[in-house]
Amino acid sequence: MALAIVLAPVLAAAALACADPASAGAAGARAQAAELRALKQRLDRLAEQGKAGDAQYWYIDHARGKVHIAVLRGADDSVTRGFAGSTPDARTITSVIDRPVTPYVGTVAHAPAAGRARRSGPVYGGQQITAGDSYCSTGFNVGAGPAGRVLTAGHCYRYGPSWYLGGDHLGEITRLRYPGGDVSEITPEPGWRLTGSVLQSDGSYQEIDSTAQVRLGQRLCKTGARTGTSCGVVYALDATADYGDGPIHGLAVTDLYAAEGDSGGPVYAGGTAIGLVSGGPQGGGPALVYPLY
Repeated sequence: MALAIVLAPVLAAAALACADPASAGAAGARAQAAELRALKQRLDRLAEQGKAGDAQYWYIDHARGKVHIAVLRGADDSVTRGFAGSTPDARTITSVIDRPVTPYVGTVAHAPAAGRARRSGPVYGGQQITAGDSYCSTGFNVGAGPAGRVLTAGHCYRYGPSWYLGGDHLGEITRLRYPGGDVSEITPEPGWRLTGSVLQSDGSYQEIDSTAQVRLGQRLCKTGARTGTSCGVVYALDATADYGDGPIHGLAVTDLYAAEGDSGGPVYAGGTAIGLVSGGPQGGGPALVYPLY
């Protein structure tokens, strides 16, 4: 049975990330958390104004009491310097990364011949779907019957509204949240059977029967059409990244390995749906995940 998930803005992951790092009654800790939230919100507003420069992503590191900003190596322009220097040094960590973060959409050398043909068949999480010579991955199937939808990444819409599975027309993207978020719904053609399973790279099926919010330190697995199934942990919440279209909020920073073609692939903890693969370092690396809730 497909999950009963409704496409909606991500709940404030900051409410999780910004839990009082000391105790509920510690006024100093509450003040620090509020200050960090305000600093990150300032960075988010600058990004929305196109003033992030070569800053790739940023999040609150509560363990250190800092706002962590990842900047592309070699960036020395005034916009990037202004962004990274827009918060007091005492509250900022700047790290340098060698490759830009990018959405994980792949390119196929020989795209399946696309037709409007309909077929009766199952749809699982983690399968390759194509639009022209670009490909993403199916995420979770939600709803049932005529109301059923297939989730994938919101940025996949940049490559076309019509998506194909094995050369057969799967359906059209009819709802999306991107930028801001990174999720879209494909309304499938009649005849496709939406399953409640992820097809993992070893050929096994992981049944998905619930959803939950992502947690710091949580162990997760993902399945994508490019790199298959891999597992890792969450080491930051409520990160913001920008692929060039505007900031995406609420991302989880993980060490799950993913690469181009895995966009939209399901991220799960056992039988619990957590989110979708969004992007990461160009050429493959630790994935940024967009939570479902």
